[in-house]
Amino acid sequence: MKKTYYIPATLFFLISTTTLLFAQNSVYNFPFENSYKLPPMETLINTDEISATYQTIGNLYTTEIIGLGDETMEQTSSTYFSDVKAMDAIRFLEFYIQEQLVTPGDETNGAVEMSIIYFNSKSRANVGTALTILTLGIGALLGIPFSTSITDVEVQATFFDDSNQLLITHRGTGRAKVIETLYNLNNDKRTQHQKALRRAISDLNEKIMIDPTLRQVSASSAVLEQ
Repeated sequence: MKKTYYIPATLFFLISTTTLLFAQNSVYNFPFENSYKLPPMETLINTDEISATYQTIGNLYTTEIIGLGDETMEQTSSTYFSDVKAMDAIRFLEFYIQEQLVTPGDETNGAVEMSIIYFNSKSRANVGTALTILTLGIGALLGIPFSTSITDVEVQATFFDDSNQLLITHRGTGRAKVIETLYNLNNDKRTQHQKALRRAISDLNEKIMIDPTLRQVSASSAVLEQ
């Protein structure tokens, strides 16, 4: 009698389903949903501040070119963000400000500028550090954690009125931790940074939503639309 084995097929189904579920969970999902949005504003991302914070190369370079008749021309070029964490920061801020903070519209009411003003990643000792030392490194080979990686991020949002006068500035902080082992040293760095970003944006968003000045701006815009 021929035997039929269903275990491989079942495992394949579970793995495929789990992969799809993870694929549907966008990294841009934030742990909040605003009850209202600010009126249409001009949205700005301060890439120079982000470049300085993540210590990436984002400067402008001007080169003089001598053309026909000894005429001097200037050519300006800029470098790109080579740090994937800086690129993630820009994408997160753009998504938050355009999709969850400001109501879309052509007639803007003031402006909001966002940036990352602090980023730091460090490792500190934990209980696994002592075990790794006591076992002369054998514990690390067995997968025992030997340190804790900590990522801190601070986000800033600055609001201006129609006359380009400063209204208010808010900051939000976020921290993410991950236990480091010999086998995940580089795998979780980006995910850890994204988690810290989401927490910083969530902290910032909470302050923005309860700010009386910004609520007044939103209320005044609603009255004008009526």
